[in-house]
Amino acid sequence: MSDVEWHSVALAPIVLIHGTETLIADRAVQRLRSLARESDPTVEVHDLSGDSLGPGALAQVASPSLFGEPRFVVVPELQSAPDALVLELLEYLRAPEQDVTVVLVHRGGNRGKKLLDALKKAGVPRVDASPVKRAGDKQAFVAAEFARAQRRIQPEALIALVDAFGTDLAELAAISRQLIDDTTPDPGEQAPQVTVADVHALTAGRVESTAFAVADAAIAGREQDALQLLQQAQLAGADPVPIVAAIASKMRSLAKVTAPGASARTLGMPDWMLRNLGREARHWNDRSLARALEAVARADHEVKGAGRDPQWSVQRMVMGICRARRAR
Repeated sequence: MSDVEWHSVALAPIVLIHGTETLIADRAVQRLRSLARESDPTVEVHDLSGDSLGPGALAQVASPSLFGEPRFVVVPELQSAPDALVLELLEYLRAPEQDVTVVLVHRGGNRGKKLLDALKKAGVPRVDASPVKRAGDKQAFVAAEFARAQRRIQPEALIALVDAFGTDLAELAAISRQLIDDTTPDPGEQAPQVTVADVHALTAGRVESTAFAVADAAIAGREQDALQLLQQAQLAGADPVPIVAAIASKMRSLAKVTAPGASARTLGMPDWMLRNLGREARHWNDRSLARALEAVARADHEVKGAGRDPQWSVQRMVMGICRARRAR
C-alpha cells in the first residue's frame, strides 16, 4: 500500500481513505469524484450507505455493465459496514473491474482489520486522513493551502492564523480560503505576501485573545499584557482547560529548545520557530523553567476539577510564569 496526499490522489480501481480527520477524507473523495467526472461526464456515481447496503450491494453497482459506462462507487463508512459487504469487498479485491473506481473511507477503529490488511498487501493507494494535531503540522497544512493558491504568507502570519483557528482543521481551511480571497488583487496586479496585519484585520482581534497570545506574553514576562489578553479570552467565553493546554504546549516547547543539542530536526519544528523560541530561551534557566512548569501543572490540575475557581487558577498560572522569568 502506498500513501498519497489527498490533493494528489489519482483514480484507481480501489482507493482507501483511512483516518478520522473528516476534512481530509472529504476532500479526497471530492477530488476523486471530480477526476472521475472530468474523465467521463457520463460516469455513474453510487454511494453505498444506509439502505443501499443490502446483500450483494457491491455486485449491483460494480459488475460489468452492458453499455460499458464507467462507475464511481463510494463506501463512506467502511468501519461500520456489514460483514456481508466486507466479505464481498475481500472477494472483489482479487479481480477489481477496470472501469470502476471503488473508494473506501475507513474513519478509524479496529473493525475491518482483515480487509485493511488485505488492501495493504494488495498495494491499494491509501490517503492518510489522520488527525492533524501538532502546531507545526497545522502550519504546514496552511502553508500548503496558500501554495496551491499560488500565494505566499509570512511565517509570523502563519503562526497567528494557526494560533487563532488551529483547534479545528475545517475552520482553519475556511479562514485560509477567506484570507486568500480577501487579499487577491485585481487581474494583472501582483499578489502580495499575506502579512500579520492581514490576519489581524480578518480575525478582528481574535488573534490577540487566544491562549497562544497569552502564552507568548507570559513567556516574554509581559505580565500586564498577558493578564489583559487572558481577560479578553475569558470574556469571550474561552474555556480554562484549552487555555492551560495551549500555554503548557508553549512552555514545553520552550523547555525543549533549552536542551543540549536541540535542533529543528530533533524537535520536529520549523527552523524559524526554533529561532524564535531560542531568542526567548536566553531569558530562562533550568530553575525558572521548573518554576513556570510547576505553575502550569498546578493550574492544569485545578481547572480539571481540583480547584474551586478555574479562571483564578489560570490567572495565577500566568502571573507565576511571568514572575518565574523575572526571578531567574
